[in-house]
Amino acid sequence: MTRHTFALAWLVALALPAAAAPASDTADDAALEALLKREVQGPSRYAQSLMDAPASVSVLERETSNALGHQTVGDLLARLPGVYLSNSRTYSALGLRGFNRPGDYSSRVLMAVDGQRVNDAIYDQGLPQLELPVMAEWVKRVELVHGPGSSVYGSNALLGVVNVVTLNGADAPGLTAQGSIGELGLRRVEMHYGASAAADQDIFVGLNLQRSAGENLYLPELGTPDGWVRGLDGERQAALLAKLRHGAWRFSLNAVRREKDAATAPYGTLAGVPGTTYSDSLVLGEVAYDPGWQDDVRRSVRLSVAGYDFRGRYVFEQTPDLVNKDVARAQWTTLEARILWRGLLNHQVMLGAEVRTSPYGLQRNYDVEPHASVLDSNVTQDSAAVYAQDQWRLSSALHLTTGLRLDHVRGFAPALSPRAVLAFRPDERESLKLMWARSFRTPNLYERFYEDGGATQLSNTALKPERVNAVEAAWEYLLPSGHAFSANAYYTRMSRLIELVPLDDAVDALVQYRNIGRVSLRGVDLGVEQRSASGWLWRTSASWMDARNEAGARLTNAPTWMLKGHAITPQWQRWQLGVEWNLLGARLGRVEVPSTASINAHLSYRLDARQSLALHVNNALDRRNLDPATPDTVLSSIPQPGRTLRLDWRLAL
Repeated sequence: MTRHTFALAWLVALALPAAAAPASDTADDAALEALLKREVQGPSRYAQSLMDAPASVSVLERETSNALGHQTVGDLLARLPGVYLSNSRTYSALGLRGFNRPGDYSSRVLMAVDGQRVNDAIYDQGLPQLELPVMAEWVKRVELVHGPGSSVYGSNALLGVVNVVTLNGADAPGLTAQGSIGELGLRRVEMHYGASAAADQDIFVGLNLQRSAGENLYLPELGTPDGWVRGLDGERQAALLAKLRHGAWRFSLNAVRREKDAATAPYGTLAGVPGTTYSDSLVLGEVAYDPGWQDDVRRSVRLSVAGYDFRGRYVFEQTPDLVNKDVARAQWTTLEARILWRGLLNHQVMLGAEVRTSPYGLQRNYDVEPHASVLDSNVTQDSAAVYAQDQWRLSSALHLTTGLRLDHVRGFAPALSPRAVLAFRPDERESLKLMWARSFRTPNLYERFYEDGGATQLSNTALKPERVNAVEAAWEYLLPSGHAFSANAYYTRMSRLIELVPLDDAVDALVQYRNIGRVSLRGVDLGVEQRSASGWLWRTSASWMDARNEAGARLTNAPTWMLKGHAITPQWQRWQLGVEWNLLGARLGRVEVPSTASINAHLSYRLDARQSLALHVNNALDRRNLDPATPDTVLSSIPQPGRTLRLDWRLAL
């Protein structure tokens, strides 16, 4: 039996108990009703039925995340079809449908928290792990909108939109505290509090503090005396989420600070020596007014203010000390107004306008002692947009959604982003959607203006925006038994791809970001899940992906297949087990990275009505998995974490 056949047989075996479990008609009806009532906000930026939404959307909810022991939003996203995560040992990155360029750090995916854009104004990063100011325990559900979303969101919504819907106080009343200890020096404290005084008053606050010493890594390519890099993989994080709703007003504050030691000797720094570190801080504040529907009109206004701060410290020589530092800071303010109107028979129209200003986008690089300035760039960037969307019910079974957005970013030509979705709903349990969209991404400030005095990298202010054309067909079908089947086929073509390229054939050649050509992505995602009447929850999916450049060569860090899934048992005498698995095909890089496999397990025991204990195992098989190397290191590949154990204690008051 081949490895792939064994994996498929194992997935089927896990699913059989759920399929074979006896269930009453009433319980089946309840399971089907839960699936039919699923709603999303990501596709149109307001709540609507998942089956009616004008996009292909994958969702993972709080119930599943808790049972699987998730701690980050990235953990949730990893359960969704077509998604894979990369880890450079400094930052995480999100791959979609075979596209995850090493070193790009998710700049082509728009990340939002409750609809508020998270991507920063320097690097356009939307990173899913501890870089994000939201922890898994604060998430009501994660929505992944597949394909271009610029007709509603603008730049960055090139390959998809991730919308993280956080808890309200009514969803998690009272105080909940959790403490975690684990291998590699993991220490974590997470707390959240929720309350709702009335139907129009609600508060939620979450706080997370954690640190880890990380792994000792065997990296002989770095040239340390014995090949080991010890004590240089540590990570520290603090995150805060606060939300208040009073009548039609909503206030929110998200903040995170993360510090990461760099073990991979980036940018030619001294290997095996402490002091090369990264720190990132992100603060997002928002006030919104939404009084709800008033007759056939709903008006809303959102004002958000955000700030990002990055510090990089690089040790190049030990004696005497030669320390170089990067500083990047940006602040941006966004004002958005929207009107929904349903006064025209069989239509729901959305009109919106958005203004965004970034008064400064600062990038500096300098040697500390003796002080020598290498880069001092400060750029102002403003943008404005108007957009419209019409959802037209052509008949009881046929819906047409059209959308158009016009963006103007200062320094670039205006960009039009259209979308059209034809949805066929023969009954409430089936949906077939045909979608077409165009999208764009403006080059970010780092790609345009960063350089280090000609030592390794040159700036390029002549970069042009990337463009995407995409078509997709999506089918979803629900059975009365609570099974949900899905299938997606897509073709995406990206032009004027921005890549960091060497300027000649020398080993130490200067590099520069340039528009290099076209990329095509095509593939199929298949999935099935069930909320069984007996209490089982399970999902499995298979993906085939083909990502190539215009010469027909496979892209780096682009697998051709993926198998994943999870299964959660019913509670039995206070015990519950959740298991998740990921199998990912080989990927190209400096060397070909072999296929990866990981299994995580989460076993929980409820001590009483308020307390629970859980044992979590990551990479239970202790498989040696690798990711393709990023451009900042000389390593041929990046080793991923081995097996680790974690113990969680949770108390609800």
